[in-house]
Amino acid sequence: MIQRVLAHLRTRQGRDQMSTFAAEGLSMLGMVLAYRLAANMGKQDLDLYVVVRRTVSFIYPLLLVGAAVGLMRFVAMAADPLRQRAYLHGTLRWVAPLGLLLAAIGFIWSEPIAWLLFGPGVGVDLVAPLTLMIAAISVHGVGYSYLRGKGTLTLANSVQVWALALAPCIALVAFDDMSTILWATGIGWLVAALLAVLRDLLAPSQATSKRERAELLRYGLPRLPGDMALGALLTVPVYVVARTHGLAESAELGFGTTLLNFVAAVFSPVTLLLLPASAAQLAAGDHHGLSTRIGRMVRIMLLASLGIMLAFEVGADLLLHLYLGDAGETYVFSARIVFLGALPFGFYFGLRSVLDAYYHTPRNGVNLLMSFVIFMAGAFLHFIIPSSPVVVAIALVVSLYYLGWVTWRDVEFVRSELERLAHDESKGLRMVMVIPAREEEVEAYDFARQQAARFGASFGAHVEIFYLASRTSLWRLLRDRRRLQKLLRKSRPDVVHVHYGSVAALFTVLSSAVPVVVNFHGSDLLRGRDLGYRRSILGKLFSQLAAFFSAGIICDREELRERLWWRHEEARVLPTQDPTSLEATHAFLRSVTFRAA
Repeated sequence: MIQRVLAHLRTRQGRDQMSTFAAEGLSMLGMVLAYRLAANMGKQDLDLYVVVRRTVSFIYPLLLVGAAVGLMRFVAMAADPLRQRAYLHGTLRWVAPLGLLLAAIGFIWSEPIAWLLFGPGVGVDLVAPLTLMIAAISVHGVGYSYLRGKGTLTLANSVQVWALALAPCIALVAFDDMSTILWATGIGWLVAALLAVLRDLLAPSQATSKRERAELLRYGLPRLPGDMALGALLTVPVYVVARTHGLAESAELGFGTTLLNFVAAVFSPVTLLLLPASAAQLAAGDHHGLSTRIGRMVRIMLLASLGIMLAFEVGADLLLHLYLGDAGETYVFSARIVFLGALPFGFYFGLRSVLDAYYHTPRNGVNLLMSFVIFMAGAFLHFIIPSSPVVVAIALVVSLYYLGWVTWRDVEFVRSELERLAHDESKGLRMVMVIPAREEEVEAYDFARQQAARFGASFGAHVEIFYLASRTSLWRLLRDRRRLQKLLRKSRPDVVHVHYGSVAALFTVLSSAVPVVVNFHGSDLLRGRDLGYRRSILGKLFSQLAAFFSAGIICDREELRERLWWRHEEARVLPTQDPTSLEATHAFLRSVTFRAA
């Protein structure tokens, strides 16, 4: 065993893995040290620094729009250096303007932003350097992802250690004014990131990067709501307490959420290793093996998260005194309450890659958004009924336990599906077909019913039809959502095939945990004014959103594919009423399921 490990470390892949884990470890130590250095300046400076760093973590994903993962992926897949640089230029063409806009907002509206972040009359001089830090770390994220995608891991890891560990600590040691420290940190991040990719920025590239920019945005946009919800869940509580109780109490809560970030950093390597392994086993059709692996990881993550939480709760006084010195005593109470959420948060972070590998839709993002809604309900009560900051901390912990519970629920569903596929000897596709009509409307969508019958007769598919009777009544849509989810739990389909876009498609995409294929027929993308201006605009918007989040897209003719705002290359033109398209349609539906392996 030891010899195999040593042999692996002698390979380039082994050295790259070791350098990456070493860089992540050094970055973690640097972040820990930075807060200790800020504590040496006094409690108020530490409070300000905590809120600033939480705000940076919250806002910068908005500028990246999911480009961190997407850029790395597409650059790695592009063999042509010209195209690799086109991805870099394409990303910077939206990150740079957004960064400049944010910096301008920081200069112009520094007072109201300071009031929102820090409380009345505090931190006005910190807003401008704060916005620079957000813009700079976004550029760093672009540079780091690009370098990793290119395979220049030594340079990428060096830039990462500089940005997350060295630059903040050097600034905290060199200067004693918080505003100057933030300016120095932001400038250090920006200069290092630009220098790291300067050679590629100046080298020849493609004449245009529109295609590459569109690919990156298409990949990143579905992940943005989840990224923002995660940042908001750990940062908005700080702003809520700042509004009701001031800077000191908000920073104490913010330090507790920062400790949760450290927990996430501990489990990040698990995510890095589990995602590719899970995806590979799914692709190979090893359903039972993956189910067994996931079951083992569930037990490990629960025990590890529970152990970390209990260790901190028992030793919080000693740990925070050693970490922050005398200032640590004031943070113990809030940190203990917030750290009760370490159990579900660590579990979520350790197993979220399972859901990323299994679901075509951003399942983690949906769970995070619902968790944030639960927290905001508690925050609303805190605003209307004056109460202690503890109420906000408890609302955060409750929302985190909801996140942990839905992650466990979805992971168990994935395991049950994997076991079903492992023991299912039938080769026929299991499908639910959604038709936007009442069951008694015999002539409506008769071609869809005939298609379902032919799927069964020709390919042995098992097709159940779900009729969506109303598309205008919110109450009936909510009732039908429960009815559809009940049908999905009962029939356990491999795929959901929805005919027609607009409300029907968006309803299905938002209701189904199973991969959804949307079939566009005409007026759903080419809606005329005879339907009314508002209805026409909303119908087309709903169709485009459904196309964005679906697992697959089928268009009845080429004209419809050309009307898609995104994913036209992935969409298939397969006329529903053409019998010669039946086999290709069935094959496409099968390709988005795990029976494809």
